[in-house]
Amino acid sequence: HTSRRVSSAHENWNEGACKFVSAPVFARPRELGFAQATFPISGHLDALPETKSLLESTSTGVFEFGSDPGAANIAKLCGNFLIACAIESMSESLALAEDNGVDRVALMTMLNTTIFDCLIYRGYGQRVSERDHFPYPDAHFALDLGTKDVRLVQSTAQKSNTPMPFGSALVDRYTSAMAKGRGQLDWSAIGMSVSEDSGVDVSKHLERCMKGLDKKG
Repeated sequence: HTSRRVSSAHENWNEGACKFVSAPVFARPRELGFAQATFPISGHLDALPETKSLLESTSTGVFEFGSDPGAANIAKLCGNFLIACAIESMSESLALAEDNGVDRVALMTMLNTTIFDCLIYRGYGQRVSERDHFPYPDAHFALDLGTKDVRLVQSTAQKSNTPMPFGSALVDRYTSAMAKGRGQLDWSAIGMSVSEDSGVDVSKHLERCMKGLDKKG
């Protein structure tokens, strides 16, 4: 909705000389530097080709979603929702393994080098399996920002009457982690809550992450 209001303001300013394009990004700053970003874009059709040309130098792909300036942001929300779901499902699967005597790190190594060999499962799989949720400068998305995103997914779904039961569960999971004071850790830190729910003591891992956070501050 914000992008649509901004687009309308641009259209009305200077007789439409300024053309608005929404271009959220899937990437961390380091990935941008290595031209590994992904951009969904949408907005003024006349401006999309030039925008795409500008962004291609920092990306592996620029994908057009039409003239609605809000469409690219919906695409970004959908992607972030899938990442959050992946973090939760990895956390639950590894909790199941651990509770039944299977090494969680070894299991994740098998999965993210075979049937789940992709960026999200490699990166977050390592974090969740090893309970490494420190906010590294070049590889970090804060849990408080993840909470904002899953709440925005839920709000958008409610406005369009889209049932998203997993979305509701994620809002509860992230809200609980926020209440435990973990907002500045990586958003994969919900994995510790899953472990706690299954009766595992994660205090030493949490202490390590929080100590590192104190030094960082």
